[in-house]
Amino acid sequence: MRFAFPQWRGFEAAPEGHLLDQLVDLSGPMGIAYERSVGFHKNFHVHDRTMVVLPRGSCVVKVSTEGSRAAYAVDDSSLLIVPSGVKHDDESLTSIFDTLALFPAASLLDQVARDERIAISQVQTVVSRCKKLSRSPWLEQLLQEYFFVRVVSRRGSVQTRAFLERQILVELLASALARRKAAEPGRPAMSGDSVTSRALRYIESNLFSKIPLETIARQAFASSSTLLRHFQRDTGKSPYGYIKIRRLEEARRLLETGTQPVGDVAMLVGYENFGSFSTAFKNHFGKPPSSFQPRPNRPRTRTKP
Repeated sequence: MRFAFPQWRGFEAAPEGHLLDQLVDLSGPMGIAYERSVGFHKNFHVHDRTMVVLPRGSCVVKVSTEGSRAAYAVDDSSLLIVPSGVKHDDESLTSIFDTLALFPAASLLDQVARDERIAISQVQTVVSRCKKLSRSPWLEQLLQEYFFVRVVSRRGSVQTRAFLERQILVELLASALARRKAAEPGRPAMSGDSVTSRALRYIESNLFSKIPLETIARQAFASSSTLLRHFQRDTGKSPYGYIKIRRLEEARRLLETGTQPVGDVAMLVGYENFGSFSTAFKNHFGKPPSSFQPRPNRPRTRTKP
């Protein structure tokens, strides 16, 4: 699988490591970069927009700035604001790099500030230096919804994307400025969502991470027993049964690309034991994992006339 690296500032070259997935789009008011790889290091570079670094799952990222020699370790409970024009490098401290980065345009930040009656000078102060913040429960829920719309389904309407982008920035600024007015922990991101749909969005956004049932239930705003009842009724499977099948489906997709050996694929989709992965794969697809790897093309032999 080959990836064409966008020629936006800061994305001119590929990072070190084995890139598995990349989505970069800086064409709108909220730019986005999602990258997942085995190992990751990007040497010093700059972006022409403010960057918000948001690791996912078990990923831990170290961001170092040139000159000040400051370094920040960021995980899925925190975020890091990196000002535009600041030279920095990114390095994964975990074997799997799985990180979302948001790039709000200055015009979008100004609009949110005006709507929320925040002095633009305060916003400029927030984005003028590197700052590590904790993620509030409401911000985390918004990010899960946004990741599903922008990265997983890639079918969200313009209105839905704009709503989520604005709310993410409102909550981010509220956190940075110690204003909790915008925070509403425990509130579903969209009215009309079901327990199952919220659980599915969280599962799909964290498919390869260890996610306890209690965590899924909390993200679905339900008790564990309620989640199990609704999920079984709506999908015909338990949450863990669904996760197992989806991981195997993603494993098959990776195997068919031919970019990873079977053992690495097993690790990438969340299996620590190769034997367990091989058995589960064969039970589900009726064939061993090796049968889905592309075979090298054999040279054609010429037949005599």
